[in-house]
Amino acid sequence: MNPVPQNPDSFPAPLRGIRVLDLGMLLPGPVCALHLAWFGADVIKVEPTTGDPGRDLYDGAFFDTYNRGKRSIALDLKSEDGRAVMRKLIAEADVLVENFRPGVATRLGVDADTATRENARLIYCSINGYGSGAEATRPAHDLNFLARSGAMGAATTWSGQGRAPVRPAMPVADMGGAAMATQAILAALFQRERTGRGARIEIPMIDVMMHWMAWRVAAEDRADPDAWTRYLEPANDIYKTADGRHIVIGAIEAHLWKKLVDLLDAARPGWFADAGVADWGWQDRRAAAAPLGEALSHAFLSRTSDDWVTSATTAGIPLERVDTPAEAFAQLSASERGMISADGWIRPPLPGLPTLGAAPHLNADGDSIRSGNIWVTDDR
Repeated sequence: MNPVPQNPDSFPAPLRGIRVLDLGMLLPGPVCALHLAWFGADVIKVEPTTGDPGRDLYDGAFFDTYNRGKRSIALDLKSEDGRAVMRKLIAEADVLVENFRPGVATRLGVDADTATRENARLIYCSINGYGSGAEATRPAHDLNFLARSGAMGAATTWSGQGRAPVRPAMPVADMGGAAMATQAILAALFQRERTGRGARIEIPMIDVMMHWMAWRVAAEDRADPDAWTRYLEPANDIYKTADGRHIVIGAIEAHLWKKLVDLLDAARPGWFADAGVADWGWQDRRAAAAPLGEALSHAFLSRTSDDWVTSATTAGIPLERVDTPAEAFAQLSASERGMISADGWIRPPLPGLPTLGAAPHLNADGDSIRSGNIWVTDDR
């Protein structure tokens, strides 16, 4: 397999010549390594002989999406032969990414202490659940971090769902951990240019989620058991429409809120008991969140989702229908932004980034790597 971008001249590839070992499995580690591949890094995915468990999830959709542009070698790191190959890879690598359970890396001989003894310039990044402290061995996956951080408990709405927590359709904590790890690795590579030394990076996903929840935690009144209600904004919520579909609105700013009230009044006067509701700021809306949310719920049931999207867009109000993934993909395919590549994949979200080759079959490059053809380029 050739991981070189299909259009290598379309982007300057700032990480060209950077050598990355992806020991990650499932999502956070592989996504981090994918980000580095986008920027031109040479990524070798090191898998157990049974393969990354992600290969079997969702008919391979996880693996095929987040392991593009990589090469694969399967190693038994419990064997001396596998460890010998791994030591050679580590000695020549710039970055190692792993998201093993606590203790696994040490048992396999690829922990930070061992790896950095082999290569003092290595940037070793460990993405884990709860850090290396007292809760290091606590088992968890994406939803557990959302629940533990308060993010899931905060995802409530006035529009008919009450205080029930909401399960996101995408792995927020996993993707967030991968993004934070990518940032940290890029910073460490920059620092290495100055110092000549590698770095050890630990990214606990619970910390990432707490970082994203920081403003809610800072604002929370712990003496008020219903403090969560102060942050529910009826003008920034989800509503059902006449055709049974849902829409979301984002009329937070005063001028957008006034436009929304004018639109609703034009459709049917008298939705709001207070004639001055158009002049309410966010604090006024928050104070009257329950009756206001109920009024908006009734108002949006009067027309179809398409009607609301059309009229709101014309009026300059942020309002969108809640689409299915298939509907969203169809819209992207028809968009002039070119987010869908020729082979049917969604492109990276930064302009100019290349489309990477397909994800590798298990051990597709094992023989080549073992024979000494380890890295694609010699640019250093």
